Amino acid sequence: MAILIYILAAAVLILVLYLLNPKRRPLPTESDYSHHTSPWWELYYASKYLRTIKVAEKGSNLEVHFRNTHLPASQELGSPKEITIHAVGDLMTRRDLNTATCTHLWDAVGRELFSADMVIGNMEFPVNPDWIIKKLLRYSVTPEYAEPLLGDARFGRFDCVTTANNHTNDSLSGGIVSTCDFLDSIHMPYSGCSRTPDEVDDFPIFEKGGIKIAVLAYSFSNNNVPFEKGFSHGLNLVRFNALNDRDYDPSLIRHHIKLARERGADIILSSHHWGIEFEYYPPSRIVKRAHELLDAGIDIIVGHHPHILNLAEWYQTRDGRNTLCLYSLGNLVSFGLIRPAQKMALIAEITAETGLDTNGKKITRLKNATLIPTYFLMKGRGKKADHRIVPILSTAREIRNGNRPAYMNGWDATIVKSLDKEFRTYLWQEQAFTYR
Repeated sequence: MAILIYILAAAVLILVLYLLNPKRRPLPTESDYSHHTSPWWELYYASKYLRTIKVAEKGSNLEVHFRNTHLPASQELGSPKEITIHAVGDLMTRRDLNTATCTHLWDAVGRELFSADMVIGNMEFPVNPDWIIKKLLRYSVTPEYAEPLLGDARFGRFDCVTTANNHTNDSLSGGIVSTCDFLDSIHMPYSGCSRTPDEVDDFPIFEKGGIKIAVLAYSFSNNNVPFEKGFSHGLNLVRFNALNDRDYDPSLIRHHIKLARERGADIILSSHHWGIEFEYYPPSRIVKRAHELLDAGIDIIVGHHPHILNLAEWYQTRDGRNTLCLYSLGNLVSFGLIRPAQKMALIAEITAETGLDTNGKKITRLKNATLIPTYFLMKGRGKKADHRIVPILSTAREIRNGNRPAYMNGWDATIVKSLDKEFRTYLWQEQAFTYR
């Protein structure tokens, strides 16, 4: 009996050590929490929550692939004009993220973030005052929880939000309709959900500095919350995470790419809610699908959902375009996640330019990208909450120089310095991007 106990104890210890090992290989999974019920999957998911998986799948060669990515050289353009696009990942809200607790949310990054010609982020919640939901994996909120996340009167606001994500259908058709109505009422363009079938093709196109930018948006999941009869049009649903190609159908995206070009878009930016939680590398099947969609006509993919950062890449398409895939920009704001790495995000500054080539033909292309890592610093709870988005690299430098911000205590400073080290160790791609 004693021997059996020792064997069981040893087995449990080995299992725990394996699950807590940050260098363990990821397992193939769709990572859609609503589709998994096995105890093993729950344990595996929990282990990733505790310790991020920091290596790519075995045999994928993705570590080398991302280490070698770079922006291909291009010829000089005549009479060039530039614009900047700032893109962020998920804006998530619940509980004490509202107008009363977000007074200082944008203090450290707002002036820089909202200074771009175009600013875009993913609004990962429905706005539905008629059905407020505060469950762990399902929620909808009132406008007072949405408004402070969409901008700041001192600095500006988002030019566009995407609304395609796994929480879009949380409060069903009423939530989708009320979200669209709310965004219309504050004159905020959006892409990704629709009140009627006709609106599915009604994505926005912006003109900035002589460059037309179409914004598309899609989600890999609706959290298995069934669409009401006749309302499947409510969310642009594309199963990006599917393990088998037979379950992945990108025809809606290809249809929208065609429409965007017909409507004069010079640049197509596509927001993809996809990927695998708590892993720094996207799976190879998503990389393959990203390349196929970039070849099909997308110029910029802005990814989010994994609740953590992913590496990014430049990709030269078969027709010679230099395109960019940001596999996951993380959660710029998120109440429910507490691990420091899960509150790390990126502001991506993408520069696009237009001008004339040597034959006098107008060319529009991506020029470069700068990545700005941030940390969502949560201070206090309830009425005493005082949350901020903090730039990691510049703040860590100030702390090391003895200039710790007044709103931080010693523990906050330690976390920021540790995230600075984490980012530089696992996510820094010096040959492809600049950082600040």
